[in-house]
Amino acid sequence: EEKKDKEEKAHEKRINKLDKKITKLTKGKSTDTKKSFLNVETSQVKNKLKRKEIIMKQKKERKKKLKVERIKRQKIRAEQGEEAMPIAPQKTIDNTREADDTFIQQEDEEVMKEDEMDEFSKYFKEEVTPKLLITTCRRPCKKLFDFLKEITDAIPETYYYPRKNYKIKEIIEWSKTRDFTDVLVFGHHRNKPSSLIVSHLPEGPTATFKVTSAKLNKFIHNHGNPTDHDPQLILNNFDTRLGHRVGRMLAALFPQKPQFEGRNVVTFHNQRDYIFFRHHRYIFNEQGTRADLQEIGPRFTLKLMSMQHGTFDTRFGQYEFIWKPDMQISRRKFFLQLIQKKK
Repeated sequence: EEKKDKEEKAHEKRINKLDKKITKLTKGKSTDTKKSFLNVETSQVKNKLKRKEIIMKQKKERKKKLKVERIKRQKIRAEQGEEAMPIAPQKTIDNTREADDTFIQQEDEEVMKEDEMDEFSKYFKEEVTPKLLITTCRRPCKKLFDFLKEITDAIPETYYYPRKNYKIKEIIEWSKTRDFTDVLVFGHHRNKPSSLIVSHLPEGPTATFKVTSAKLNKFIHNHGNPTDHDPQLILNNFDTRLGHRVGRMLAALFPQKPQFEGRNVVTFHNQRDYIFFRHHRYIFNEQGTRADLQEIGPRFTLKLMSMQHGTFDTRFGQYEFIWKPDMQISRRKFFLQLIQKKK
């Protein structure tokens, strides 16, 4: 009973406090709407200083009016409950984005049939195991080698070969004869990783990514050390046709059967067409209700610049997708991810 009395007193105190705020804000406010500055047309005021003064008063009055309405809503919720005045969902770029016709529904038969016949079907049927060749641009910097060392620790079955003066086409043809499944070519700009070309062998496709925000293991706070276990893979928000294809291409870089005893997880999280790469180790508590994460590294961000049919060919290749600056005019339009609006 004492707890109930305290709760009732606190509830009454809160309502009285909201009443005082409302009376304080509406004190001395005239009920005559003709005297409100919001009804004044500033375009009709010829004096510049006077016009500026009226605009400032309009802003102040509008702000005060919105504050009073917000406090009144809080009072109704306190008296009648949250259901009487539900809080409207906050508008964000994600939930106000433009609709996309290429969104993939769950268990789409057409997409499932395409997946059985595409270039990555052998990998998902476990007929082929991934074997990656990693190389660099023609004049790599020292920091790029540090980044590649951590990439080879995060992705199993990766083999580094120096680029020397070979063309990418020559490297791809040589890789086909050595049973490599993918070729990864990293580039740099101003001593930082800046580009990535992923060419799936032997039939393609080839994707070009922009690499940003690369961070090595030693610069991550409380980082862990990598192990030789095959990691688990998490792909988030690859919802459109193009996003689904990119997701399958990234999944084909890792073994199909992870080694769970290593407790390693690699995540590709797509948000607003930026793909975030993270490498973690997890451990469950004694009750098994919660998992703690320790980041291993490296971390970096990818942005798809182009998707091409077949292997790397900049001259005669047919492109499925090419990113252009004109595509980014609307901030609410994305190509890899689609978030359905809640009904």
